[in-house]
Amino acid sequence: MNHDIVDQGAGDFLVERRGAHVLIRRIGEADLQAGAIGWPEPVDGHVFVLVSPGAARDGSLTTALPALLHRSVVAKDVEAVRIALPGFGRDPFVPQALADALNVEIFAPDGTFVVEPGALLYAGHGTGGTGWLRFRPGAPACPDGRRYPVPAWEAAMPATPSGVPGAIIEPMPAAILEPVPAGLLVRRPDARPATLGDAAFSVPADPSVAKIVVGAEGAVPAAGLVSTVVGRLPLVPTTLVPLSTTTSAHAWLSEFAKSLSRNVVVEISPTDVKKRYRPFVAKLLQRADGGQEVLEAVVPPRGWQRRDASGYRRGQVMADVVPSGLVLRTGAGDSAASAASFDPEAWTLYLGTPGEPIGPDLLSAAEALLGELVPETRNVARLRLLGVLDDRTRELIDRPPAIVTRPVPATGQKRAEPAKRTETRVAPSAPAGPAAATPRPQGGPVMPAALMVSSAPVPTVSGAAAAVPAQEPVAKAQPSPAVPAFVTPQQVPATPVEAPSVTDTRSDDTVPAPMPVVEETRMEVSNRPVAEVAETREPAKPVEPRVATGTALVVADRASTAAEQARFTAAAGDEYGEALATVNAALATWPSMRGQADTGIKADYVAVCLYLGRGRGGFGDLNPAVRGGTTGEIEGQVTCLASGLRRLPTHRRAVLRQSKDAQALERTITPGSILTEPGFLVGSMDLDVTVPDAELDVLIWPASARRTSELLIGQPVNEVVFFAGARFKALALRETEPAGEEQGEEPAAPRVAALFRELAPNEAVPVSGELDDHDLAVLAKLDRALERRHRGALRLIEEPGLTSRMTSALYEWREEASAPATAGRTVTLAS
Repeated sequence: MNHDIVDQGAGDFLVERRGAHVLIRRIGEADLQAGAIGWPEPVDGHVFVLVSPGAARDGSLTTALPALLHRSVVAKDVEAVRIALPGFGRDPFVPQALADALNVEIFAPDGTFVVEPGALLYAGHGTGGTGWLRFRPGAPACPDGRRYPVPAWEAAMPATPSGVPGAIIEPMPAAILEPVPAGLLVRRPDARPATLGDAAFSVPADPSVAKIVVGAEGAVPAAGLVSTVVGRLPLVPTTLVPLSTTTSAHAWLSEFAKSLSRNVVVEISPTDVKKRYRPFVAKLLQRADGGQEVLEAVVPPRGWQRRDASGYRRGQVMADVVPSGLVLRTGAGDSAASAASFDPEAWTLYLGTPGEPIGPDLLSAAEALLGELVPETRNVARLRLLGVLDDRTRELIDRPPAIVTRPVPATGQKRAEPAKRTETRVAPSAPAGPAAATPRPQGGPVMPAALMVSSAPVPTVSGAAAAVPAQEPVAKAQPSPAVPAFVTPQQVPATPVEAPSVTDTRSDDTVPAPMPVVEETRMEVSNRPVAEVAETREPAKPVEPRVATGTALVVADRASTAAEQARFTAAAGDEYGEALATVNAALATWPSMRGQADTGIKADYVAVCLYLGRGRGGFGDLNPAVRGGTTGEIEGQVTCLASGLRRLPTHRRAVLRQSKDAQALERTITPGSILTEPGFLVGSMDLDVTVPDAELDVLIWPASARRTSELLIGQPVNEVVFFAGARFKALALRETEPAGEEQGEEPAAPRVAALFRELAPNEAVPVSGELDDHDLAVLAKLDRALERRHRGALRLIEEPGLTSRMTSALYEWREEASAPATAGRTVTLAS
């Protein structure tokens, strides 16, 4: 807003013009940012005067005001001056004297006011005052509204809180109505009142429409009760603004509209109070019959243009904002995608038109769109293919990538200057045999520019088998790492369980080149996982852990062969087809996931999907089988699962597991002990989750863990899977101090945490069992991760399959076969 200094005024104050308005501030005070102020719409004959915080604190301002206003503000055409000075109207003597002296009307608040854009300078309940007061020359003061300019609907809204009566026998009201800047807040009686800074005060007001704000999580009244409140209001235009996932859900909205017996305009909050994600829908119409219709979409992402109120475009690609998400198409629109309702916790990306081909241009537009979204929005996306992949798109997915050989300098040598890269085409690989040993380039694959269909930071995923990467360099640690102040080291009784270890099955002649490690923020698009298909069936009964009666199954660390893939495909039956849809969607969305153009990539990925599902071949069936020395119900799955994990990117940050047993094995062993898992251990790469009744956190610093978020994306928990036979070294046990005040109903992390480091495949374990420099350096990292976990808010995960994988029962595993025992104490970490 343009402004000029019109007068130095009196004393130490400056008077500046801000368009039609005036700002008074102290000389030398930092200039206010015009964009952060909700300047009101100009009114003929009225001057709005905003007093800066520095000037408001100066006690001499009251004395200087008459001279400042007389010289710089009051003119012949000025009829009234509205002075935005907190509490200026509380003592009526000063503003009344000012009105008499200047012979103009003076408006002032008797408390503070909300100056943010869209608040209409609200000065009513919740601000410490009652509103704006009007002082006329020679007349007593009188109220003049709670907002400025006064909206047409203000008289229909209550000025003070009031209760909505419930049943006759209930002594308390069923709901509380509170004034807020945008209109009216409806909350439960047991919720705290709204104050400045709350989400309800941040909803922007509309001068033409009153907004009915429904309380945040934990303060949500019943939909029928809110409809009763709205039905009793005078006939003014209203819009419903839900602030929680509960009130934004279709079930609540449809019940509200049905109870009201009319269609309702719903304004979707940019983010709910838990800041899950930013929807594309700005306003939708909730019909009384349960249907929903998008009325207005948010501002389009960068690179897209607005096509109409509910659509964007990018070249020939059209984007339709529907209640459940976004439809990208190059053909005609389809009404089926509009039938799904709004989901406040996730959204769906629909690709194509039913019966029409999905070409590379549509995939390019989809990836460009996703690259512009914030991680919170990408992480809760789901993918639906409405069309079919055309031949060009399939060729794009199946085309082998180019590979660049990067020489790795020997230790102690300086890295050579990068030479000009030369790309060579790689032919489809032949089935790998157990003794196959082919030369492999050092480093990971580099995608050709033609296949990187957007500038989004897509993680590169190797299609070739990759071994466990070497440990990342760590700084030499101090002899004793610093323990965060919020934890107390806990002494563990020295009663380790003695048992032989699993023989390491990863030989040097089968170790391929390391995969590239991806550590950037994950970028994900959700397609329904295989586990979701099972939702319509009876959930599988939990399988009790079986104690191994002999040597656990030795899982070779190699690529699966064509014969093994064929046997697995045939044995999986219908489950294979269901999981294949998930794999195809992931490969279509992220071409970099397809790796080499070998037909086995899909079989390998399907094996991973089944393992993280709830049906046949899931964790509950396969992992006990591997521990017991068998390959499970589906022939070939173990080999394809190991091969599929090698294709996925390595996760090199802390992994979370939990236990519901207060005396779990991870808690009772001594630091330096080695735990081993003969099966495929599963954990969470998200540290902001917890399961019900958890007694122990288990944090692991991984070496071989593979991320599955690029394959099964948008899940409640992004999981990682460790290779079979992984070993884990106990580093420390941490216990937090009891909280000083009650936690409330928010999920809380267990007070005790066990910290582990995964050992590299061929890493020797000292007989002493003491912690070395590497252990201490990793321990410091885990302590920092644990501290961040305790500082942040947690999400409660109750899905049975996830809970089972993260907290499966522990048991002691002993290798009865004659195998050389690894030095050190070895017991089993459950998967």
